[in-house]
Amino acid sequence: MRGLSLYRLFIAVALALFCLANTTSAQNDGGNSQDSTEVTSAQTTRTTSSSTSRRTSAQTEQATNKDNTDENTEDDQGELPNDTDLGDDEKSENNHTDDDGNEITQSFDESYEETGLPQLITLTTPDLNTVPTPMFVIGEDVVIGWKFNSDTLRPPSKVSICGKFPKGSGKSINQAAICDWDIAVNISGTLRNYTWDTVTVGAPGIAFSEDTGYSMYIYDSDSGPKNYTPGAGKVIPLQFIFNMYNSRYGLTNNGVPLGYNPVSSATNAAVHLWTVVGAIFLGAIGVLM
Repeated sequence: MRGLSLYRLFIAVALALFCLANTTSAQNDGGNSQDSTEVTSAQTTRTTSSSTSRRTSAQTEQATNKDNTDENTEDDQGELPNDTDLGDDEKSENNHTDDDGNEITQSFDESYEETGLPQLITLTTPDLNTVPTPMFVIGEDVVIGWKFNSDTLRPPSKVSICGKFPKGSGKSINQAAICDWDIAVNISGTLRNYTWDTVTVGAPGIAFSEDTGYSMYIYDSDSGPKNYTPGAGKVIPLQFIFNMYNSRYGLTNNGVPLGYNPVSSATNAAVHLWTVVGAIFLGAIGVLM
């Protein structure tokens, strides 16, 4: 019985020591885990602080560079003027009409003069797209029509038209001259067509002849027929080639030859027909005999 009691006491002491050992081990593990967590938290805090500091420094540097760039740009360019800062000498106003005859008022900035493009005169009658080289009849009226490009901000106030004989024709008094005769001089810039009378308007003392290679110029009277750099918003001269010929078939407006008599023509045709029939009949009789 005593031996059994000692055995039970030994078992109880062993269990107590085992429990004490487990409790101590758990406490040590908890302490180590807490220490590790504190170390990790401290490292994370230091990393976050370092990153924030670096971003703040970079942003500050970018802002400083931007301010310096803006200051340099302002120093180089200076203050840019707006429309209200332009004086009367820097702006001009021009009035012209569109293709429908409506008056258009547009503002033209003279500072555009150096970089802007000149505009074009387009021939509308005759149409060069349909007939690249028109043919005009000597001794008849010739209608010439034109228009200005829609971007023509400074249209001509006066228009002139002139002509040049073909090279090698021997009719040009001055070969170096741009034109040999004037067709129209300083007509209104609002006009879009002009009728040239080839009988009364030409080179003094020199008649037109059938030939190819005549030249015609339509231009701004203030710029001249050979000024291809008139300035922004103005038109450059229009030059085109045409031929002239004599009409050998006098037509009325209905396309019937002058002096044509359909009755007499029909009678003459009948006479000619009976003449042919009679000749054939006589020939046949002669063969039979």
